[in-house]
Amino acid sequence: MRWPLTGGRAALLPAVLLTLALAGCAGQAPTQQSLTQESPGSSPAAYPGWPGDGTDLVPITVSTELVVGSNRFLLRLVDQQDKSLASPNLPVTLNFYDLAVDPAKPASTASGTYLEIAPGRDGLYRTTATFDRAGAWGVEAITSDSSGQHTGRSLFNVTATGTTPPIGAPAIPEDTPTASTPDQIKLIATDPTPDPDFYRLSIAQAIDAHKPFVIVFATPAFCSSQTCGPALNVVKSIAPPYKSKVNFINVEPYKLQIVNGGLQLVVDANNLPVPVKSVTDYGLPLEPYIFIVDANGNIAAKFEGVAGADELKAALDAVTR
Repeated sequence: MRWPLTGGRAALLPAVLLTLALAGCAGQAPTQQSLTQESPGSSPAAYPGWPGDGTDLVPITVSTELVVGSNRFLLRLVDQQDKSLASPNLPVTLNFYDLAVDPAKPASTASGTYLEIAPGRDGLYRTTATFDRAGAWGVEAITSDSSGQHTGRSLFNVTATGTTPPIGAPAIPEDTPTASTPDQIKLIATDPTPDPDFYRLSIAQAIDAHKPFVIVFATPAFCSSQTCGPALNVVKSIAPPYKSKVNFINVEPYKLQIVNGGLQLVVDANNLPVPVKSVTDYGLPLEPYIFIVDANGNIAAKFEGVAGADELKAALDAVTR
């Protein structure tokens, strides 16, 4: 099941891949929420050698928003039986092909870094990839172990622009909910162990404070891919040393209401959760999603899905120098 925004536009095709990827990590049926419905364009056409038959690796592109320019690229790596192969002990090389230009020669090559989702869960690989054209692209994953070299290929689509604010764009001021007491926090947040500092300011107030800040769009209770809790927990774990210089905000991406003393989702006529205004305004393709904003109120970094502690620290160090 996907949870799209209301409005009637078609859901993102790559979001289906993320659904399958993250559901596979959880060992459950695909249930990742898709929040926006902007079509990325037509599916990649057939190119010689792509995606290839009989390979022993299956690379699955997890990133749903890949645009012209520099991108954080997330990849799930499985075998033909859909068993995850990702491991901190298994290096992977990623070759990226601009299929319309040359399906036989890589446009760039990068190493994948293992990304843990949560203890006991299958992980992903991440890297930075730059795409200079919109259209059909391919990724080739190469690994080696005691049995030899293994390869696999898959297709993905690059769009001219994305749905979320680009790096360098102004953060959008939003009057997101705030709370100052534990009882008030329980009315706006589903985190079972909330950090009160994550609910003191709205996004609009954080912009007006002229201080770097972090926005975590995540709902630990209602994220059925089971990645929102881990994503928020990673941010909470690295926050303490930065709190004197950085503000932190957790935004629940869906409208909530109190039912029988507890928070429940507000659903529409189709029994789908209703996204809050800030989710729509920020064009989120899914949740969780993390933005890091500099003191001038501009987007300095953004992370789709779970981010590694090292990635977040590097981004925060860059805006607090």
